[in-house]
Amino acid sequence: MRLAVVLLLAACGGGSQSVAKPEPPPPPKAKMASFTMNGYTLTGAEYWPYAGTEDIKYPEEVLWGFYPQQGVVPEGETDPNPASARPEAIACAETAFAALQDFIKSDPPMLKKIIQYGMLDGQIVPRFYLWTNDYGRAATPYPPGVREARLWWWARKQPEPPKPPGYWKWESTVTQSGECQIPKQPQIDEALQAMVDKIEERKRMMREPKKPGS
Repeated sequence: MRLAVVLLLAACGGGSQSVAKPEPPPPPKAKMASFTMNGYTLTGAEYWPYAGTEDIKYPEEVLWGFYPQQGVVPEGETDPNPASARPEAIACAETAFAALQDFIKSDPPMLKKIIQYGMLDGQIVPRFYLWTNDYGRAATPYPPGVREARLWWWARKQPEPPKPPGYWKWESTVTQSGECQIPKQPQIDEALQAMVDKIEERKRMMREPKKPGS
């Protein structure tokens, strides 16, 4: 009888129940900072915190730097930030930062083509800027409208040497409900293709002989 009990306990694992191991915590997000990869450079970051029903005042209310803190002068700026970025906005920016690294790591052919042509006349350069919209304190609906997450080229209205002629803006949005939206591939492809089309049209016009009297 005693032998039967011992065998039964052994078969049941000594009477103890197996406990599932907890899932390991997700790896921490990489700390945001400027970087250079595949010839492209992320230069800095900006946060646009919207509140109430009024549009944001630029540049007075825009926050600069990867981790803006109230009263602290960010690198490359002369004035202190008027407020600190909300944790939700920073978390979204970190998600967008990781996505931008993956995008640049893939070395997109269309982007490379645009840069190669744009560098010839100095109009388009391989520099990026991280832009995060924060509508967490904005009204619903927000009368000025909610900006979409997208990739786009921002060009200066007037040259300001030695500043670059513009930046590729990697723009993300935190909605009123707290959703973090980052640039998606369909919009990225559409934006890059539109620029390629403009470049091809410009090249075609340059090749065409000028008409007499023109």
